[in-house]
Amino acid sequence: MESNPSTKVCITPTPWRSGNHFELLPDGDRFFPRIIEAIESAHSSIEIEMYLVASGQVANRFVDALSRAAARQVRVRFLLDHVGSHDFNQQDRHKLRDSGVSVRFYNRLRRDKKFINLARDHRKIIVIDDQRAFVGGTGITDKFDPNTSHQLAWRELMIEIQGPVVGDWKRLFEHVWSTFKSPYSIQNWREKIKQYRLYFFDKTHFSPSTPHARINGSRGFGSDPIKGALISQLRNAKKRAWISTAYFYPSRKLLREIKKAAMRGVDVRLLLPGAKTDHPSVRFAGQSLYSKLLKHNVRIFEYQPRFLHMKVALIDNWSSIGSCNFDRWNLRWNLEANQEIIDADFSNKVELMLLQDFTHCHCIDEKSWSSRSWFQQFRELFWSTIGGVISKLFFH
Repeated sequence: MESNPSTKVCITPTPWRSGNHFELLPDGDRFFPRIIEAIESAHSSIEIEMYLVASGQVANRFVDALSRAAARQVRVRFLLDHVGSHDFNQQDRHKLRDSGVSVRFYNRLRRDKKFINLARDHRKIIVIDDQRAFVGGTGITDKFDPNTSHQLAWRELMIEIQGPVVGDWKRLFEHVWSTFKSPYSIQNWREKIKQYRLYFFDKTHFSPSTPHARINGSRGFGSDPIKGALISQLRNAKKRAWISTAYFYPSRKLLREIKKAAMRGVDVRLLLPGAKTDHPSVRFAGQSLYSKLLKHNVRIFEYQPRFLHMKVALIDNWSSIGSCNFDRWNLRWNLEANQEIIDADFSNKVELMLLQDFTHCHCIDEKSWSSRSWFQQFRELFWSTIGGVISKLFFH
């Protein structure tokens, strides 16, 4: 039995829902054309919530398509993070507004907010006509488009969604959109963000053979139900636990569950960026954990061709795909949202995709890692120490 989807209260995680269809769209040459096509065919509404937006060829395509949609009397709403959209120029912003697109910004930077300025909207949500949704890890920038950035394009994943959960994505967008309709005082803003209701224990039951899905989202400020779901799945994992993330610097609790799963004989694999990354310091901090992980039989794969930016967890037949990296910052401060799916057929598709990615990786082994250079060990020590200081300042 499912909850009434008409409720206006923002609930994360949402109830499990059946009757959905999901399609994997790896890389920008797959998902950008599909998203633009959906925008061009929209009849009533378009909602976009996006962190990274930068002017360029990809942004031009979106600006033009959204402007044409607004000219057709489609209701177009565009929610941008104030920091992530720093490189989205004024000309593009004015063009959207002049064409009738409603544009708002999440958590504008202000001196009086102090550390609250660190909380960002890292979600990537696109909803078309309340019928189709696209979620994952992309931004609206040239960095994700192989046709523009060629060999330097980031490895990314979006999924296209149809079915009842699209309504949940729409409501998730509506909550943040209504919160930031005008400049708020800090106190009022905090109170509105806290209106999220968090349900960790959904008692809806499905047959194991019935595919079902839900949205799991964090509201920042220490709320991390995405981590809670991941830990729960790791504790119950039987066969495999494969995790892909752009930034790997997990909490101690999550790290402990990863090691425990591997020690039980679960096939635990981490798919992480190699030398091609936009934040080398985070990579070095994460590498400081490799030795302990390898000793506990965790297999570590570093992706070589380009920067790996996609965020995927595959644990037995449970998948989680979305905006959330499994590092302390994302899990603690940001607004994040992932699509969780329990479906054997869909899991097989995710498995095939990840197996292909593993073939483009350097597999770290314990023997070679123990003989790495002193300079490499110094970088790990330095950046993990910095990471530890930041954790004590902001996460306790």
